[in-house]
Amino acid sequence: MTLTVEVFGARAVARARAAVIVPACDEAERIGACLDALAAQDGRRDCAVTVCVNNTGDATAEIVRDRARRHRLVLILAEVQLPRGGVGRARRLGHLLAMRHSPMAWALLSTDADCVAAPGWLSAMRHALRGSAAVLGRIEGLDDLPPPLMAAVCGAGRTEDSYMRLSLEFARLVSDAGATPLGLNTAGGANLGIRRDVYRAVGGFRALPSREDRELVDRIVAAGHRAIRSDEALVRASMRPDGRAPGGMADKIRDRLAGAAGPLDSALAPVGAMVSRCLGQGAAACDAFSSPQAERELTILARHVEALRRLDGPAARRRYLSSVDPALP
Repeated sequence: MTLTVEVFGARAVARARAAVIVPACDEAERIGACLDALAAQDGRRDCAVTVCVNNTGDATAEIVRDRARRHRLVLILAEVQLPRGGVGRARRLGHLLAMRHSPMAWALLSTDADCVAAPGWLSAMRHALRGSAAVLGRIEGLDDLPPPLMAAVCGAGRTEDSYMRLSLEFARLVSDAGATPLGLNTAGGANLGIRRDVYRAVGGFRALPSREDRELVDRIVAAGHRAIRSDEALVRASMRPDGRAPGGMADKIRDRLAGAAGPLDSALAPVGAMVSRCLGQGAAACDAFSSPQAERELTILARHVEALRRLDGPAARRRYLSSVDPALP
């Protein structure tokens, strides 16, 4: 592995109280907009950005240098060829460099090179991390597809989006964790924050080609730490169908454009499995949950969520679930 590192504003990097880590592989078309948005954040003066340019043959690194100088960004640029491990290894290396160069950075924030952080994102993530070990920010799509293709993507994903919304509400209603429980692990490296001490304690990102974000959050929760969602911390991700990580958002968009009924988000499950998990009964292993299955179960899930809304408190809601057949409409 060959690694070169450049530091822009070394003193400010060393004093940074937060770090934003961005893996970038052949992202010359999009990294500029990503860094423009980070440069416009409130509080960015005591935040260091680490861009890990990996396995890249285009001008990504040159654009990072340009933006660092243009915006006077506090920034670490790493260029590396990784033999394996994909985005997980790039994130792990980026976090290692961020912690090494910014020893006082207590908030470690992740986003992607094809993402644009909304105004206030940095402040919202840091605020949420003061009370939690990990924060899953909100991810929405950019309007970067032609209108007919955007309409096709949205139309093809309507069932999954509806099932996801109801599943998240189901998890919130039966949780004892208050208004912002994790419920489902829908973590995305495009918008994820972790406290430095917790990141180090659980061993950080693993060198996985995909799903490295959810695997890390699973370990954080299993270790007894609190993970929450923050709708205020918003990042918008490209809707491109040519992604970098296998099984990522780009694959889903490509399936939708092709009219293929691929598997849904891995966080989603049939209603019966959700109820069993809520009641502490575990859940039998099942095949990947598909859009036709979700469409069949959408009415059942909606009925149960409506019933749960009318009940007062998680205990009463769990009693309700223990008394019904979750598979019956």
